[in-house]
Parts: sequence; structure tokens; C-alpha cells
Amino acid sequence: MATPVLYRPVKRLGQNFLADKHIASRVVSTAELTRTDTVLEPGAGYGTLTHLLEEQAGRVLAVEKDRRLVSHLRKEFENNPTVSVIEGDVLKIPLPQFNKMVGTPPYVLSSKLILFLAKRKLELASLVLQKEFGERLLAEPGTAEYGRLSITAQRDLRIRPIMNIPATAFRPRPKVESILLRISPNEVDRGVDSELFEELVRGLFNQRRRVVRSSFQHYLSQKMTRERARKTLEAMTLPEKRVYQLTIRDLEDLCEQLSKIDLQQQ
Repeated sequence: MATPVLYRPVKRLGQNFLADKHIASRVVSTAELTRTDTVLEPGAGYGTLTHLLEEQAGRVLAVEKDRRLVSHLRKEFENNPTVSVIEGDVLKIPLPQFNKMVGTPPYVLSSKLILFLAKRKLELASLVLQKEFGERLLAEPGTAEYGRLSITAQRDLRIRPIMNIPATAFRPRPKVESILLRISPNEVDRGVDSELFEELVRGLFNQRRRVVRSSFQHYLSQKMTRERARKTLEAMTLPEKRVYQLTIRDLEDLCEQLSKIDLQQQ
């Protein structure tokens, strides 16, 4: 049975509501919920997932920005003390503590949500995202989709594709297909300077198709004098690859080398 659309969708909010109950059940089951979990649902919509979440989690934080839907949700769950309906932008409002995230958030929030997950280190997230965006998250070195987003996501998070979701599963029907991802924290090398790593990735991937030495030279020239950049390059061991072929371990190694040289030159 499909969930009807009761209100005219607001285009600027990216509203496409998951209407397929079987897929909704899969989204929730992927989160492996127990009664000890407090789960955040970004973009609760009509409450299709919320009803399933309340059956399995100890507490549900259903966040919704659209006031019409907030009113609908509060009436729908007014007799359920385990569901808290919260009005606002999930990325901007203060939230109670939670350990899992489950939802079909507006696609416009995707990048910021991934960064949010990387920083919060939740136990587990089950999210439906635009398929093309999901493929960028999962992209491997050397592929056209591989870039800064892939590296940032894969370094901090373990991301596993669960299933592709057709546009027909939503009301109204979007122009793109979707993907369900299971996301959990990844072990990060704490010996690497995170700020320098992010800066290095950003600098090198501005010229992603150039060979590493050429891109690295350009990156260093933005940070220091030409002579110091030359000496820094001479002191480093650079992989004979193009930038978009660099693995996360390659980039961490370059970051560690650069950190040591910076300390020596101080």
C-alpha cells in the first residue's frame, strides 16, 4: 500500500516522500534497532518511517522543517511518548542525544549530512540518498566519480550499499533513482593531522587529472616561497600517479611526510 501525498510538495524543500511500505521496512531494518536506541529521523515527512521506527527503537526524534507536516506528525503521534516531533532544519537546530540515524532526507542535504555523520561518530545510519551521490561516496581511486567527497566520506565512514530504489517508490516521483546505504564509523589514523589532510586533499584535487608531482608543486606554491616549495618536493617521495588515482593511504602518507618536513623547517 502506498502512502498518499496529503499536501502539495514544496519544491525548494526537495520533498519526495517514500511511499513503498516494503522499501520503508528495509530502510528501518538496515539500522538494526533495539529498544536501547535513540534514532534521529531527518525529514520525517508524513511519518511512514516514523511508525516503523517507533515499533523498534526506544525513542524517535522525528525532525521536519515543513510546518504543515510538523502539525500532521504531532497529531499522528500525540499519544506516543517515545516519539518527539521537532520542527526545524536538522543541521541547524539543537538536538537531544541520539546514537542512530534513519531516513530519506531531502537530497539537497546529502553532502552536509555525510559531514555531520563523520563528525558525530554515530553507531549506525541507514539513509536513502540520490543514487548518483551514493556512487560518488562509494567511488574507488582512478574512477571518474572519485574525488574529495569520496575520500572524506570513506576515511571517516564505512559505507555499504544495500539496495537501489526506483523513482516509482516515491510520491511525487523524482527524476532520479535512489540508493539505500548503511553507514557506520571507520577507524581513522589519528597520527595524521586532520586539518592538513583536508587542506592537502582540497589542494591536490583542484587539479585532479595532473600527475601528483605537478599538482603538489602547484599546491605548495600557494603556501610558501618557490625555493622552499622546491626543497620540500625534493625531500618527499611522491607516487607516480595522477591525483585521482591516489588512495586514502597514499594521501595520508603524503600528509605525514609534509608534516615532518614542516617541523624540520620550523
